[in-house]
Amino acid sequence: ARQAKSRRGKRRGMVVKQRGKTLPHWIVLLAGLVLLSACADRKEEAREMLLSVLPQQRDVEFREVVEYPGGTVCGEYNMVDTMRGGSNYHPFVVWGSEAEMRPSREDLAIFCSKDPEAALLTTLGIGPVAAPENQLQRIRSDIRLIESALQAYQVDYHFLPTTTQGLGALLAPSEMPPKPARFREGGYLPQLPVDPWGRPYQYERSGLGGVAHDYLIFTLGADGLVGGSGKDADVSSKHLKYLDYISP
Repeated sequence: ARQAKSRRGKRRGMVVKQRGKTLPHWIVLLAGLVLLSACADRKEEAREMLLSVLPQQRDVEFREVVEYPGGTVCGEYNMVDTMRGGSNYHPFVVWGSEAEMRPSREDLAIFCSKDPEAALLTTLGIGPVAAPENQLQRIRSDIRLIESALQAYQVDYHFLPTTTQGLGALLAPSEMPPKPARFREGGYLPQLPVDPWGRPYQYERSGLGGVAHDYLIFTLGADGLVGGSGKDADVSSKHLKYLDYISP
């Protein structure tokens, strides 16, 4: 009886062991199928997002489309001219809810990377993002605050302060043209934030029309000099998309 019980126990143990081998196989297979489906879906979504910002949606070809960690999709597209023939392929980047049909060299290096934080440091000298001495979270918060005030200013007057007027135009009516017709009571900020090293943030506006994206807010870092890396890195409003991507 004991031998029979022992044999039954061994058989039960074998079944459990076999099931233990079989179950992970199916789990891995299923997980792989789900992952492949998700990757295909994201790539297709990225194609649709890019098409939505292109001047033409038909006769567009894609190649070398790759998905990176975080859901960023990079590749190349070609808008075929059916009358004149093919054209050159151009790079594109899709991240989050953004699609860029003309990515910069920095966009390609940072977004199209398996380690975007390392790429940010290598390409722009900015980082590590979480290092307290680099003060990147505070810089991002300060620049966002100034951007919000600039956007409110532009809504009221349909133009942005000029480079000469500077950010002081957000606190009180500028004496230099173009002057706002009716300045908001209390201004657009109670005071201008300074960077973590006690210096005013710098501001430049390009173009005569003062289009919203044609401005730059920046700090020159701890050393106050152009260039540098780590805490000395120059960080500007155009770099916020990288910080948001790496550390939402």
